[in-house]
Amino acid sequence: MTTWTTLAPAKLNLTLEVQGKRSDGFHDLASVVVALDLADEVRLSPGAAERSISYRDDSGRPVSIETSDDIIQRAWSALERRSRLPSGAAVQVTKRIPIASGLGGGSTDAAAFLRLARAAWQLDLSDEELYEIGAQVGSDVPVCLMSGAVQMQGRGDILTPLKLRESQLDGRLILLHRAEIPVPESKTATMYRSLRSSDFRRGEATANLTDLLRNGHHVSQDDCLNSFDAPAREVMQGLTGAWRTMGAAIAHAAQESNQEPVVPLLAGAGPTLFALLSASTAQRAAARLATRRGFTRVVRPIIGRELTDVRQL
Repeated sequence: MTTWTTLAPAKLNLTLEVQGKRSDGFHDLASVVVALDLADEVRLSPGAAERSISYRDDSGRPVSIETSDDIIQRAWSALERRSRLPSGAAVQVTKRIPIASGLGGGSTDAAAFLRLARAAWQLDLSDEELYEIGAQVGSDVPVCLMSGAVQMQGRGDILTPLKLRESQLDGRLILLHRAEIPVPESKTATMYRSLRSSDFRRGEATANLTDLLRNGHHVSQDDCLNSFDAPAREVMQGLTGAWRTMGAAIAHAAQESNQEPVVPLLAGAGPTLFALLSASTAQRAAARLATRRGFTRVVRPIIGRELTDVRQL
């Protein structure tokens, strides 16, 4: 049985500005999104007797995705409404992106499935048609299909590719830290409901960062922003403590590296926090945070789209 595989990179909203609620119930967004070299692996094996979707870690142990509404199954159903598909296939996901973390783990897995399905079943679908199908599944699926650096607007369906150069990062890496704290059910929906009118933004930070990227200027933590920063600390018990812990780790590491400290920001709807730091500061801070329970990783933004290639095994 032939198997097709691809990586499913995590996504990070460098800016995430919620501009207001729309008449269709969604929210208008302005965001600059980058893909990260932290990635799940998704495999599709056509020809199985029935449909199956399984999740495991790198050691092969089963992973619970903590939801009855499997996003890959939703992508499968959305694709089936558009194209005739074989009756059986097996999907296997190796999870490396923390679940319910604000890093788009579910959306990127769904996007990877759509890329695999198009290749494995030779579906006559353009990239634009795949984006349309992805938008039916979830607002972050289209941007995960595109990968690289992207400006995202509307409800997530208006995408503009951006070019991120290595020189613009000036040697910086991204420190991620997800403390082991409880998150509410339907986390993203809960976060949107928690927004006040004072949390809405006009999109200036996204426009500014987009201009920096287009003009080849350096990008720093000061250029990043998240509308959920304040409400998240009210909604998620323990997040304020995690914020302080990460901030202290960065401050100590920055002093040791003779760098200026930065304030962590929320990744997506959280609870993962991120900071754009020099390599030495990021590694030192990660070593301090490694003593805490949770997920800590130093990652790089993906400059191109090489990680999303589909391969046949």
